[in-house]
Amino acid sequence: MSTKLENLVICDAVRTPFSHGSGLKKYSSIKLLEFVIRALVERNGLRSDNISGVVSGCIQQDTRATNIARIAGIKAGLSEKLADYSVQANCNSGFVGLLSSIGGISAGIGNLYIVSGVESMSNYGYRLNDKTSKYGSVLEINDLLKTSGEDFINNFDVVNCLIEGLSDDENHISMIEIAEVMANCFSISREEQDKYTLDQLQKAVNAVTEGIFSKYITPVEDMDKDAYPLNRKRMLKHPEQLSRTNAVFNEENPELNPSMFYNKHKKHLERLGIKKIIPSVTMYNSCIPGDGAGGCILTTEENAKSLGLKPLVRIINWAVIGVDPIIMGIGPAASTHKMFAEPKTQRAQGLDIDKMDIIEIHEAFASQVLSVLKESENKYGIKWNTEKMNPYGGSLAYTHPLGATNFRLIIDILTMFDKNPSAKYGMACGCAGGGQGTSVLFERYI
Repeated sequence: MSTKLENLVICDAVRTPFSHGSGLKKYSSIKLLEFVIRALVERNGLRSDNISGVVSGCIQQDTRATNIARIAGIKAGLSEKLADYSVQANCNSGFVGLLSSIGGISAGIGNLYIVSGVESMSNYGYRLNDKTSKYGSVLEINDLLKTSGEDFINNFDVVNCLIEGLSDDENHISMIEIAEVMANCFSISREEQDKYTLDQLQKAVNAVTEGIFSKYITPVEDMDKDAYPLNRKRMLKHPEQLSRTNAVFNEENPELNPSMFYNKHKKHLERLGIKKIIPSVTMYNSCIPGDGAGGCILTTEENAKSLGLKPLVRIINWAVIGVDPIIMGIGPAASTHKMFAEPKTQRAQGLDIDKMDIIEIHEAFASQVLSVLKESENKYGIKWNTEKMNPYGGSLAYTHPLGATNFRLIIDILTMFDKNPSAKYGMACGCAGGGQGTSVLFERYI
């Protein structure tokens, strides 16, 4: 074990409120990230010469800022001399940015990073797909559109970048289809998924109403709370709305038809022991696209003290692993097993999931989280204490701004540590499209 890994600390963390649709839509991902970077710098009295670089997870970067960490950092007033870079690892981009920064510190490249993540999914756009491969310029496309609308339609497809981005191109399967595969593979019922979703919504509504995240949220104009949980709280009074919602898969849907889907992916489904698709995933027991940004300050204990920063938690273990893309959401089961089996620091020796005071897991879908619980217990003998899991709700309730969600999980851990002085250990984990799991272990700084 490297001694350089023994004293890694997070000194502060902030995020914007998360929203869906109109709430933050007028802000680009660049601006949202700028809010977070500026807040971390100002709250902690940092100067550019204290900072090694800005690292940011972002899945679909704004074409006006193809290294969004760099652009947002400079806009936030940081020096152009910093080594800023962006990370794309799908929904685990925030965690991977954090681990990449740990590597930078361990290798002596830097000693303090602003690690962040952002997504503005309301501003995902569309692209033109040239089916003929013969149009090479905007001028040619404009001329075609002016002269012949019919030829334009014949020669071009308009592609929704959000839908395209939420698909596994290798297996030609979308994330919501994967959720249905997981529900069938791990025998997760519709009733289980809906109950889990309502439980998470109730916890989120309580947390947002009480304002328990206020210490870690940087307001955006007059928006200082997460919007989506409160917009959906009526469902808590009328849970029948959830049970009456049609499953996304149905025989009348030409795009998500269970019989056609089974025939298309029969090879994979038979390998998983699935003989028939029984629809159960709905728009409500799935997370929805969101907007938001978050970040934290990562450094060493010694450097934090020299700068007068207050360490909040130590990072004492982590693991990243690949899994079968067709059940990509199972990633946290594998990464959590690997993390506890392979401690990377002395402080992580002898720890297991039973010693965790809080467990934060990104909820891509209710079926995905419930599948992780089953897989962990059946394959690895790890039983998760669901009473300690996502005490403030999860992505099903808050939305999922892809690059930013990992920082919401970290802030949830910090919030719980603030509320419970006896809590010592917290774990955060998530899955990612393409089949990846990441788990990170935190210890209260004492």
